[in-house]
Amino acid sequence: MSCSGDSDDDSSCKRKVAYVYSPEYIQTCDSLSKVPNRASMVHSLIEAYGLLKHMSVVKPQVATIEDMAKFHTDSYLEHLHKISQDGDNDDPQSGDYGLGMTQTKTCSSP
Repeated sequence: MSCSGDSDDDSSCKRKVAYVYSPEYIQTCDSLSKVPNRASMVHSLIEAYGLLKHMSVVKPQVATIEDMAKFHTDSYLEHLHKISQDGDNDDPQSGDYGLGMTQTKTCSSP
C-alpha cells in the first residue's frame, strides 16, 4: 500500500500509530525534573479518550550509543551523556539541543 500525502481523502490511506509504553518507562519519564509527572498525565489522557484501541502498543527497548548515533550528532550524544552524569541543572547548552523548559518572553506596551 502506498500513501501519498497529497490526498484529503482519509479512506485512501490508513495511518498506523505506535505508542511506546511500559509502566517502568512512564515512571522513568515522570522522574525527569523538567517535566515531572507529564508522562502519567499524557498516558491517562490517552486512556481516557480511548485512543489505545487505535494504536499498536510497543514496549520500549534500551538503545545503544550505536543505535542513537544513527539519528543524532556526536555533540548531542556527548551533551546527553554529560547531563545524565551531572544532572541538567539548567545547563545553558541544553537549550541549543531543544532540551529543557523554554521561557516565553513577553513584551509590554509603552
